Amino acid sequence: MVSDTEIKEKVKAHREAKQESKVETTIVSNEDLTKLKQLQAEMDNIIVVFGQIAIQEAALKKTKTGAEAELQKLKDRESALAKELSDKYGQGSLDLETGKFTTAK
Repeated sequence: MVSDTEIKEKVKAHREAKQESKVETTIVSNEDLTKLKQLQAEMDNIIVVFGQIAIQEAALKKTKTGAEAELQKLKDRESALAKELSDKYGQGSLDLETGKFTTAK
């Protein structure tokens, strides 16, 4: 009598033999290989470009963050100076060319 294990092994061997008989090997032409290799090289180059862009974006983001922080400091200094001048001279306008301050009425 044939055991279940033997049946499973025979079925497995039969399937493997069937799959092996369906496999064909073909040599791709040098022209086609060259085209594929060229395409792969171009794809690699584009990937490098995207990597460089990502690095530049990170650097720009860092620069932008620094510039935004500096801008905020300047705005804070401007507000502080405006308050200081307003306390000292009152409300009005200042001509930076002549230094003349005109009070608001």
